[in-house]
Parts: sequence; structure tokens; C-alpha cells
Amino acid sequence: MLKLPCPLEPPLIEFDSIHVNSIADASGIFIGTNTQVNWSTSGKANNGLGEINGDHNYVLYNINTVYDNDIIDAPYTKGDLIIGRV
Repeated sequence: MLKLPCPLEPPLIEFDSIHVNSIADASGIFIGTNTQVNWSTSGKANNGLGEINGDHNYVLYNINTVYDNDIIDAPYTKGDLIIGRV
């Protein structure tokens, strides 16, 4: 006969400390009992050069142009459009 396991206890995760260097792109830190209801995000970034990572990097004499003539970058849903929002 198949014996079913007992319900599992939720895992215990314990941190001595949490260090956050940056929060970006729909990130979040939630502590305690919480629920994120209807949590959504949208965003856009224009990078004329892209990203340069590492130590002791040099970019010399570069010229960057970003041509972005969009009025709205993505269609809004859920009534997210707020006039004057930056």
C-alpha cells in the first residue's frame, strides 16, 4: 500500500543580514507575511552606448545618438496611463 508523506512544513530561510546594492527593473524586497496583489510594471530604457561593466574601462571620443520618436512606447492596459506622470 502506498504511504503518502505528511504535509511539508514551509522551508525556514534565515539571513543574518541582507545587503542591497541596487533595486531596478521590477525588483522588490518583501519581509514578513505579505501578498503582492495586481503587482505589475512597465519600463523602457534607451542606451546609446549600452553598458560598460568592469574596472578601469575607458571610452574615448565616442558619439552616441538615440532617436526615439515614439509617442507611446507600449500600449497601456489596466488604465495605467496617467497624464503628467514622469
